[in-house]
Amino acid sequence: QQQHQQQQQPEEFYSSTSTSSSTSSSSNVASSTYVGKVFGAGELDVENFKAMCKTTDAFFPFPRKLTSMWWIHAPKTGTSFGICLMQYACKRLSPHIIPHVSKADLPDGRRNRQTQTVFVQFKRKYYTPQYCDMDVELHGRAHSPAKYYTDGMVMMVRDPRRRHYSAWKFHHEMGTPAHPSDLMEYIKLYKGCQMRLLVGIKCEFSSDANPDSIRWDPSQEKVESALRMLEDENVIPFVGLTDEWNTSICLFHAMFGGDITPHEMQNIRPSVKSDADINAWKEIPLDSDPYDFALYQVAKTVFVKRLVQFGLEVPTSLKEDER
Repeated sequence: QQQHQQQQQPEEFYSSTSTSSSTSSSSNVASSTYVGKVFGAGELDVENFKAMCKTTDAFFPFPRKLTSMWWIHAPKTGTSFGICLMQYACKRLSPHIIPHVSKADLPDGRRNRQTQTVFVQFKRKYYTPQYCDMDVELHGRAHSPAKYYTDGMVMMVRDPRRRHYSAWKFHHEMGTPAHPSDLMEYIKLYKGCQMRLLVGIKCEFSSDANPDSIRWDPSQEKVESALRMLEDENVIPFVGLTDEWNTSICLFHAMFGGDITPHEMQNIRPSVKSDADINAWKEIPLDSDPYDFALYQVAKTVFVKRLVQFGLEVPTSLKEDER
């Protein structure tokens, strides 16, 4: 427990003081108040948390509050994560208000397929003092590259085969050089999409873009740099897995506090729906995208390590991956 409480952070991120209280169930526990740009003192409703999440005997709530976040949102890795971030930043926001549901939330009253437009409008309408204490800086636009002026980047990472297949299903009917109808040609253009955003390079292009401007073949140094970033909790405090959605939401709140609202556990923007599509991604070769596959492997390692650290149950699928 002591190791869990005293998480390693640079000195400028927190000051630690010992406290004692006869009313607390953990009266002799050291508490940390984070005073830097990214972290503050977090709060967690344990009853709410345990009703939604699977914990182990090692569960010991000691959240720190993220006060600055940049959401690295790669296409098809989970627009729904925006619900978690907005609810976290805005305590007075009704849990029933979510993007993509109310047509009135959009300027022209129509459902817009562009995630960026929808979430930006959602944030513009509700990220205000009426709903938020404004003590949590929420940055980032859908599918935009990472910005290094903040150390509070958060990211969901997805199996690249699933991500590519979902993106291809969304674009393949265009049949343009930038969005080819052939799945493997599509993957060749957009391989390393998640890693690109992490190192500050865009991964979304218009249908008339030149394919030569889309392809990306990074140096080994660039790849290794991206992987180090993902492992560095001071740079990217949170790494979740799209394919382990509920567990990822639980880990976010275990690490940073805040109540879990029911919509955070839901896919508010499903894309692949048919039975034929559900398993089609498994036919994609693992070596079709070595960059994002390497990123995904590191993300899984980081994810499992933090689940154990914070006393959350590791999903069976991830236990099998370790064998």
